[in-house]
Formats: sequence, C-alpha cells, structure tokens
Amino acid sequence: MKAQLGIKADWQYCEEMLLKVSRTFALNIAKLRGDTHRAVLLGYLFFRIADTFEDNSYQTEREKIRALQEFAAIFKGNKSLTERLRLYEPLKFRWREESPEKNLVENGDRVFRCYFDLPEIYRRIMDPHLATTAEGMASFQRRKQEEGKAIFQLRDLPDLEDYCYYVAGSVGIMLTEIFCLREGLRGCERELRRRQVQFGLALQFTNIVKDYFKDLERGWCYIPASVTGKYGLEPEELLQLSPEGRRKILKDLVPRVVEHFDATLGYIELLPKGERDIRLFCSIPFVLAYNTLLQVIEVGAKLSRPQVAVILDQCELFARSNQKLREDYQRARRLLLEFATR
Repeated sequence: MKAQLGIKADWQYCEEMLLKVSRTFALNIAKLRGDTHRAVLLGYLFFRIADTFEDNSYQTEREKIRALQEFAAIFKGNKSLTERLRLYEPLKFRWREESPEKNLVENGDRVFRCYFDLPEIYRRIMDPHLATTAEGMASFQRRKQEEGKAIFQLRDLPDLEDYCYYVAGSVGIMLTEIFCLREGLRGCERELRRRQVQFGLALQFTNIVKDYFKDLERGWCYIPASVTGKYGLEPEELLQLSPEGRRKILKDLVPRVVEHFDATLGYIELLPKGERDIRLFCSIPFVLAYNTLLQVIEVGAKLSRPQVAVILDQCELFARSNQKLREDYQRARRLLLEFATR
C-alpha cells in the first residue's frame, strides 16, 4: 500500500511539473489517453532534463558534455531501475536558482520510478531515442567548446537540420513508435514513418525562428552562417537588426520550414479519425507552429493568448476533418511562400 501511494504521488508530481516546464506541450499531451499519455508525458520530462543540461548557464561546456553523456548512458543496456537511479544521483547538481527546471532535475528519480511503472515495451521504444538526443546535444556542445567563440553558429541548413534531428526529429520517431502500438494505426505505420522526422523538424525550426534572440543571449546562433553571410552579418549583429532586417534573414529559412510543414500535414491526415486523441496531440503544435511563423514574419511577435485560445478551438474541428485542416494550412502556406519570394 505504501509503495502504491508513493508511485501515485510520483505520477502526480510529473503531471504538475509538465505544466510548470511547458505550458505549450502540456496543452497537447493532456489530450492523450491511457499509457500513450503516460509514456509521452515521461518522455517529454526526460527530454526537458536533457534540455536543462544543455541550456543552463551554470555549467561549462565540458561539464555539460559530461552530464549529457552520463545521462545518455542511463538509457543504454536495459538497466534496472536501481541501476538507473544510482547513475542519475550524481547528475542532480544543485545550482543557485529557483526554477521548475531545477526542481525537475533534482527530482528526476521520481520520473524514473514512473518510467518503470509503465509496461516494458515503452522503455524498449524510448530508451534509444533518449540516449540519441542526449548524445547529439553533447556533440554540438563539444563543437562549441572546440571553437571557443562567445557565440557558436551553425554552418548551413544541413547543419541546422542535423541539430534539429537530435533534439526533435528523434522525438518524432519515438512518438510514431509509441502511437503505432495501437492496433488502429498498424495500417498506416509505413507512411507515418516516411514523415516522422519532418514532423519533429517542423516544430523545432519554428521554435528557432521564434526564439533565436534568446538563443543568441546564451551564446548560440541557430540561424546558419550560410544565411547571415549573404548579408555580411556576424551573429551578434542579429540583435541590432530592424524588424525589416529580421524578416529578410528569415526568408531563407521559410521554404525549408514549409517543406517540413507539408510532411507534417500528410502525417496528421494519415491518422485514423478513431484515434482522435493522437490527432489532437499532433494537430495542436502543428497549427500553433504555422500560425506562429506567420505571426513572426508579419508582425514580429508571438501569438497572443487569445489567438492561442482560438487555435485550440479550431483544432477540435481539425481533429475531425482533414479537409478543414488542409484548408487552414493552405491559407497559411500561401502567405508564407509569398513572403519568401518577395
């Protein structure tokens, strides 16, 4: 009975922490049901822990590389819960900050206990992708360390896509494998796999466009040198650009994002109507992403809360109708491509 109460409290912690570390992903994860919901919830929290090792301002690149490699090792070799908790304990470093991310890192053992409350099939699916993401993050931290510059900049669009694969494309693969455990998705599994990486890349590209100012402030420039070099700009100069200058920089990225959006639409359209929770889970970030990108290039700002609320209502309809989703996306797609060719 005591053990049951303990795991129940751990699950409650994970649900509450999701809301604190990401209100956006909490919106669509909440739409999932059953073990699909629980697995995706824990997967997101594990990825968030890796993000915190990558993004925090309290560790050097050397320390971040070590933390990410040690975190990756936890998910290799089908380790027991006891062994994973032992390996995770040294990673629960305490830095001088009060934040949800710090709380999550220091209580990561609770996430691991819930992980072992899931059927084993989910760990077999998720383990390799969690390890891949953490190791990929470590490889880019190593490049930053080797270059020794105040701002590390990616080289070109393929380099950007390599980075996005590690932090988002691999997530798309993991989600597809989890979704396809359901009998209703077995018939479309092959076609979903053709689009699964681009699903993740579309969302990550949008995040980069939306937040590249914040990334510059922490020493990372995800706008590639092949793009900034066309305009004779150094990474630090991006902070001083006029609104028109910012839009010009983004023109080079929009066509590639649209390609990934197209694949994402195809992914969602393949999902059976009967799997409404998964359709909602995928539709919400997709519709938010293309509307966010449109908002950024048109007015230079993120979506407002009222705009998000309207989009969430629309997604309820889109989950029932591929045609309505396609019509809305095609409207945004046309505007995005018009912007890119001005």
